[in-house]
Amino acid sequence: MGKMQKKEFIIRGFTQEVIMGKNKYVFWGLVITTLISALDANIMQTASPTIVKQLGGMQLFAWIFVVYMLASTVTVPLYGKLSDMYGRKKLLIIAVGIFTLGSILCGMANSMVTLVIYRGIQGLGAGGMIPLSMIIVGDLFTIEKRGKIQAVFSSIWALSSIVGPVLGSFFVEALTWRWIFFINIPIGIATVLCLIPYKEQVQFKKTYIDYKGFFLFGIAITLLLLATNVSNPLWYAAAGLVVLLIFILVERRESYPFLPVSLFKNKGIFRTNLFMLVYCVSFFGTSNFIPLFLQEGNNMSIYKSGLILLSIAVGWMFGSTPAGNWIIRFGYKKLFIIGSFITVFSGLALYIFVQDISYASLFMILTVQGFSFGLLFAVGTIASQEFADADIKGISTSLQMFLRNIGTSIGVTIMGVLINQAANVVIGMQNVFLFALIFSIITVILSFLIPAKTPAAQAI
Repeated sequence: MGKMQKKEFIIRGFTQEVIMGKNKYVFWGLVITTLISALDANIMQTASPTIVKQLGGMQLFAWIFVVYMLASTVTVPLYGKLSDMYGRKKLLIIAVGIFTLGSILCGMANSMVTLVIYRGIQGLGAGGMIPLSMIIVGDLFTIEKRGKIQAVFSSIWALSSIVGPVLGSFFVEALTWRWIFFINIPIGIATVLCLIPYKEQVQFKKTYIDYKGFFLFGIAITLLLLATNVSNPLWYAAAGLVVLLIFILVERRESYPFLPVSLFKNKGIFRTNLFMLVYCVSFFGTSNFIPLFLQEGNNMSIYKSGLILLSIAVGWMFGSTPAGNWIIRFGYKKLFIIGSFITVFSGLALYIFVQDISYASLFMILTVQGFSFGLLFAVGTIASQEFADADIKGISTSLQMFLRNIGTSIGVTIMGVLINQAANVVIGMQNVFLFALIFSIITVILSFLIPAKTPAAQAI
């Protein structure tokens, strides 16, 4: 090897090492982003009663959660669209900044009205944090590694569902509830510092943004989501559907629509998104009610009933970690079929044995179901990125996450009604499992419609 070749080789190797080093810091930045999102959602569940007691305004209690959900859900597609134009790094730093600012304001709130407003600001930031993190993962890492990284993120969410309430109780009892918001300040700063070394290699294309379409879309989805959180939902649902129809009519005439037409003409993206929407309506939301079922139906302690959710985390890790390698080996279609069948069989076991199920048996079944969750969510996220062209990868990824949120909201709302109308929580839970089982069977049918490979992979 000549001197020039040797020198070039050393420089190239050093450059790759530097990039990997920087990617490591970016990875930890994304982990921290996921952590603050997960902790915020779970800490609030514990601290909110104390907050209302101190600030007053019990009639606004639900809006602490509703306004956050609305803001964080509606803005997801916009963040994805903007990231395709201006880059993921800038948008993620802005999203973390907005979230941190909202956290500071929430910690300083002196009334329920101001707290609700500030929670909305928090939600505007939160809407970009998780989707943009997933998009950056798609830009930086190979398909094989993405499943493992998603397993880490999923484990953070699962563990936060247990750690969050405990941490919330500590802040409320030992310090003040305001620290559940102020704790986000150093975490937000750490996230930004980790992202600074990140140099994006993707070429971004600046295009026209259809803000008219975004606002119509946002209003329609807001009304539909409100229909799941108010006592008289019909008017909200009807109004939401009317605005959604107007959105579709307006977008058909738009040269550069907010949601690109290619997203719906692409069979891989469209069918994968439809699958994930229906899948999230089914069993994904049942984990919200299982601790309640154990507490009310089996007189179990709060901590033991919460620990049952570790089963889903364990299963999720085993399902998502090898997902990238399995995609290369088996393709998308087979994995969607296998994952949906596992969900059906584990769901059938939950429905049949729910009345006399032991804690150990429930743990085992939920572990199996968690495996299918991890597998399908990892494969679904990767599919939304790999089926999409480079210039719409951001909006494609964020659209799927948006549809997951919508599906989960619909499913949880219906499940809540089924439990509330049942004679007792055990019968209510059985009705919930039956409802979820029916929708999971639909996902089995949909799984057979998903392409096995991306067009690029088929051409090889």
